[in-house]
Amino acid sequence: MSYEHNYGTYQEIESRGSSIRKTWLYFLYYWVIFGIGTYLGQFVPPALYLPITIGVFAMIMISLFTKSSRKFGGLISNLFAFLIGILSYTSFMYYLGTLGTQAFYGNIALAIGAFAAFGVLGYFMIDNAAGLGKYLFVTLVALVIASFIGIFLNNPIFHTIISVIGIGLFLLYTVYDFNRMKRGQFSPREMGFNLFINLLNIIMHILRLASILRD
Repeated sequence: MSYEHNYGTYQEIESRGSSIRKTWLYFLYYWVIFGIGTYLGQFVPPALYLPITIGVFAMIMISLFTKSSRKFGGLISNLFAFLIGILSYTSFMYYLGTLGTQAFYGNIALAIGAFAAFGVLGYFMIDNAAGLGKYLFVTLVALVIASFIGIFLNNPIFHTIISVIGIGLFLLYTVYDFNRMKRGQFSPREMGFNLFINLLNIIMHILRLASILRD
């Protein structure tokens, strides 16, 4: 009986370890797709950026509120990572020019460090963060809508508030998602995409905030 219990526990740990390894492979995979999109972004005419932005916004809202979108989750996540990469090219060039090379990469390193620190917090130090989910979702919807509105507004205070909330939100999402991994409540592809989105948003919001403060 003890042997069977120990063997079952070993299989569960082994299975979870395999799922976590697959999660990180998906995480890297989405960064590759994003990188391809970012590279190709330099060849995209500026006139197409607004239609792409509207398309990305529509994809996000459909994914958030339509259950049937789960059937096409793989396609949507790949397309999303690619299109966000295209849109990010001009943002990266702007932040690089505004902040300078050292500050640009320094802020990216800060974002990665914060992502790792909050990941450790969620995985090793918090027992169950499931209760955060509903609050994070409501905040995410509000942030997505506010960010879309912000495209048409040139108000530093408005963008500063969005950036601060965005950094806090995706750091908490990092805690939440790492905690889900700890509890085994995830699929590798979905979690890999979530972690990619978390880190990307932390990077972009920190760069935006640094740029606003620099100005």
